[in-house]
This record gives sequence, structure tokens and C-alpha cells, in this order.
Amino acid sequence: MPRTDLDDLETICQRISLNIPEDCPWRWDKEFNLALTVIDRKDEIMVELPLTLEFSHKWDFATINDAEAPIRDFFQAGFGVVPGQKVFTMDPFQGVVLYAAWWPWGDDERISLRLGLVSVSGEKMDKSEVKSLICSWLNLE
Repeated sequence: MPRTDLDDLETICQRISLNIPEDCPWRWDKEFNLALTVIDRKDEIMVELPLTLEFSHKWDFATINDAEAPIRDFFQAGFGVVPGQKVFTMDPFQGVVLYAAWWPWGDDERISLRLGLVSVSGEKMDKSEVKSLICSWLNLE
């Protein structure tokens, strides 16, 4: 998929990044193939409010079953959503959905925030392409 087709998603990622504290840099999570930052609970409102404004949908343990099948199946198969966790998703754009996974830690002091892309068109996205796109949008090396 040409990079210019997803310029709107890049803009959203950049706006989200404006609210991430400087001491919480984005890095690449190789295990899940997602961008990752870890924020302190004290920064929760500052980071979560823009997510709520930027994304079309917010899902949690009680509502994930209401998501469209490709989204619901992706999260239930790949991550699972347990109480306290949230998933923010965009409406599909060019067959791709930008999402943010909000996972509070067990110590209740930190939250992992991950950004990723999922195809809802039936075409599988190449992991290296996903990494390249997201890293360029977030200025990751």
C-alpha cells in the first residue's frame, strides 16, 4: 500500500504523540510488532483524552464483542481484552484500521500504550511494512 494512502493515519499518530510525556519515548515492541510507550498513571488523563477524541471507537472487556467481526476477532485471538484494558480503533481507511491498545500494569502505576495497524479487507499486512509505516509516523529509528 503506498504510504501516501495513509497520510491521515500518520497525522493522527503525530497528534497522539503530542500528548506523550517527553520521558516516555516510543519504541518498537518486537514481540507484538507495535509501537510502544509506557506512561505513568499520573499522566493517564493527559494521554487518554486525546485518544478518545482521535479514535472513532473505544472498546473494553464489556464491549469488544460489539465490534465488527474483523476487529473483534483480531483482538480476541491476538491479545484478549481483560477488565481494565481498552482498545481504541479508527473506522477502516483503505481496508486498514489504526488502533491503540491501552494496557494498565498490575502495579497500577504504569500503562502500556501500543499503536498498530490491522487489515480488515482480508489482505494480510506485511509486518515489515507495518513497522516501516508506524516508525516513520512516530519518528522512530
